Amino acid sequence: MILTTSTFTGTIPYVPPPTPQAPTFTMPDPISYEFQVVEYMQDEKITKVALQVKRNTHDQYGNIKMYGTWQDVPRVQVNL
Repeated sequence: MILTTSTFTGTIPYVPPPTPQAPTFTMPDPISYEFQVVEYMQDEKITKVALQVKRNTHDQYGNIKMYGTWQDVPRVQVNL
C-alpha cells in the first residue's frame, strides 16, 4: 500500500501572544521637611525659643499632596 500526500496553500490566522500585564508595586510618597525657629514674645521680651519642623508629602511630580503642621522638635540633653 502506498500512502499519498496532498499539499494545500492556505493562511493560518495570526494570534498575537498575550501581552504581559505590567507589574504593580507600591512606593512611599516623597517627603520634604521645613524648619523654623520660633521666638515666643510677651511684653516685648522673648520668653521661649523653639525649633519647629513641618513635614510635607509630595506626589510623583513634586507637587505637595499633603501639607504638614508645625510641631516643636523635642529637646534632647547629651552629657559630655
